Formats: sequence, C-alpha cells, structure tokens
Amino acid sequence: MEVRTATPGPSRRVQTCGALVLAILGAAGCADTQFLRRTCPTPANPKLAGERPAPTAAYQVGCPDVLEVTFLDHPDWDAVGVVDVDGRLPLEQPGPVRADGRTLAEIRADLAALARCEPDRVTVSLAAARSAHVIVYGPIRGRARIVPYQGPEPVLDFLKRVGGLPPGSKLNQVYVVRPNVAAAAKPQVFRVNVAAVLVDGDPRTNVRLQGDDQVYIGETKQSSLSRVLPDWLGTAYRRVTGLLPDDWWPFSKPRRPTG
Repeated sequence: MEVRTATPGPSRRVQTCGALVLAILGAAGCADTQFLRRTCPTPANPKLAGERPAPTAAYQVGCPDVLEVTFLDHPDWDAVGVVDVDGRLPLEQPGPVRADGRTLAEIRADLAALARCEPDRVTVSLAAARSAHVIVYGPIRGRARIVPYQGPEPVLDFLKRVGGLPPGSKLNQVYVVRPNVAAAAKPQVFRVNVAAVLVDGDPRTNVRLQGDDQVYIGETKQSSLSRVLPDWLGTAYRRVTGLLPDDWWPFSKPRRPTG
C-alpha cells in the first residue's frame, strides 16, 4: 500500500512564511527597541502622567487655567477659580488679582498682600492646565496626542514623562515645531539628537518646550509594517520585534466585551 505524505495547505504555508519573515525582520528592529526600553521606560499610566497638573516654577498661568487657592487664616475664602478672559482670577475674597502671564508664586504674593498676611499663609496650585498644549505626533495612541503644557520642560524629559517615545520610534527623526503664531514670527523647527542626549549626556538639542509646540516622532519601518499586516500576523510580529504592547497599539481594533 502506498503511503502519501500530506502537504501543508495554502493557509499553513502562509503562516510558516509569516513566521520566517517575523524572525528576519525582528532582528532588525531590536536595537532601537532595547535602547528605548532601557533609557525611556514607559510610565505606569501615561495618560495620567500627561494630564496631572504638575507645573514647573516657571509655568505662566493663562486663560482659562483653573487655580485652587487656600488661606490658612481665612478658610472661608478658599476657592477654585478659572482665569478670566481679562487675565484676572475672579475671587470674592480677598479680591481679584491679575493672573495671566504670571507664575503661581507671583499670584500667591499678590493674594497675600491683599489678605495682609505672609505668602506662606496662602497656597495657590494649578487644578487644571487649559491655557496651552503640546501636540505629539508619532507611533503613539491615535497617532496624535494633546497634552496640557506644564512649563518649559526639556522635550525628551517631557516625552519620557508622558510615555510618548515608545518602541517603534525612529530616534533620528524627532523634531520640535514651534508655530510662533502669538509672536507673529516665522515657525521654527528644531531637530533633537536623541542618542546624543540620552547616551552622551549632551543636552544641546534637548529643546525646552513652549506652549503650543508640536513634537514629531518618526516611525520605524517595522512599526509601519505592523499596521498593514493581518491581525493574526500583526500581533505576533509586534511581539517578536518588541513593539508596543497590544493595549498601547493605536491601530488595533477595539476589543468586544465578553459575556
């Protein structure tokens, strides 16, 4: 009796070829992935890290930022207020103060003067940063992300804090675009030398962000390719190449609720 060996069907052959492709291309994308995991670990909650008000001392308040004010000697004066279009923080007690373009420390000093107390008896904090934003474009959730501006932060410090420099980023294609609309000047483009900043400790290209800056991050070929692969192959490919975890992947289909 003749024994015939079954040949793999077309679907099986495709999957086998796909696995070989993963193995070949995976090796090509591991260097940048390992470098980013070592130098820019993803924060536990990138969304919270980006939206939590934690301004620098140089942060300048603007309309319509939300400020929380407390008075140790007059707790009945405590209030949460929105900076108005006229640039003032409208408080009933001890009265409105100019807030637009000023730091939290300067606003606190003015409020203390109105309340006739020492500045350390007054607390002024940023409850919500709404006056300016930084827009991040790149291999991140949704391809574009709007993050509240919290002060003149170095761009790579900012990206590490909000999780905007994940595996799949092209390290030689990181740029800061400054529109300069408010200054009525020409837009500026700054190239960030990521390797020089993170490896050599050279901060010269680590641009300090201004309100309404735009950050552009290039995407590796491995990351771009994973977006056009079928679902079964794309998931395996991302795991082999060390790209974004599935729950971070901006182009994945929403999961259907179970049960």
